[in-house]
Amino acid sequence: MAKQKTKAAEPVETRIVVQQNNNVLYLILAVLVVALAYMFVRMTSLEKKLAAGGAAGAPVESYVTVDKLKKYAKDMKLDAGKFNSCLDKDEKKEAVIADTTYGTSLGVQGTPGFFINGRFLAGAFPFELFKEIIDKEIAGTGSDNCTDYSEGLQQYCSDPQNQAFNPVAKQVDTKNAQGLGPTTAKVQIVEFSDFECPYCVRAYPTVKQILSEYKDQVRFYYMHYPLSQIHPNAQKAAEASLCAADQGKFWEYHDKLFESGLEGQQ
Repeated sequence: MAKQKTKAAEPVETRIVVQQNNNVLYLILAVLVVALAYMFVRMTSLEKKLAAGGAAGAPVESYVTVDKLKKYAKDMKLDAGKFNSCLDKDEKKEAVIADTTYGTSLGVQGTPGFFINGRFLAGAFPFELFKEIIDKEIAGTGSDNCTDYSEGLQQYCSDPQNQAFNPVAKQVDTKNAQGLGPTTAKVQIVEFSDFECPYCVRAYPTVKQILSEYKDQVRFYYMHYPLSQIHPNAQKAAEASLCAADQGKFWEYHDKLFESGLEGQQ
């Protein structure tokens, strides 16, 4: 009878080496997982601290807590009773949610997000890139084609999976937005923003520069897009600005919030 050949036993030394290698591999993977988790927590924590106007490692109270929102209104000589009642009763909550929902339908995912005659620019970009798009719109040479723009902008629109600039114009409904500037202006800019977002705070001086340099050529609209999951005070700050709008002070209040954020970043 033929006997089945048995597999030679693996040397003990080999088994030990293989097991040690596996243990090292598992340890490396565990360290990587812990490191990635730590980095995620740190990044989230840093953005929250920046939003609060504080430096890393130095937690500072947000500049848009409810108490501070009410103080700003009082300092601006608004009717405190009406303002506080409006804020405490969530009278503007649904209006803010409506803005956010609309922004999402247009493709907005983060803040700040700008539509320049419908052409989307996502982020706190330098004035020069805004200027290029605005100048083309004024000259009537705005284009849906990425290659019709400078290399500086092409790098943000050439990858369809990662477009910070999408030159394909969309129609943006501004009937519920706060507007500033002549209605006859050739260029309409709509910003979806968050008062507690550090990047929106950084974009604020650029917006002021645009409005200063283009004056009668640009009409600017502000719409709300609070990222409440990482900016816990942003929703109430948005509501507060609309409560101020009821008293004819939206833009003054808008400026106060962003200027307070800038002070915290200095």
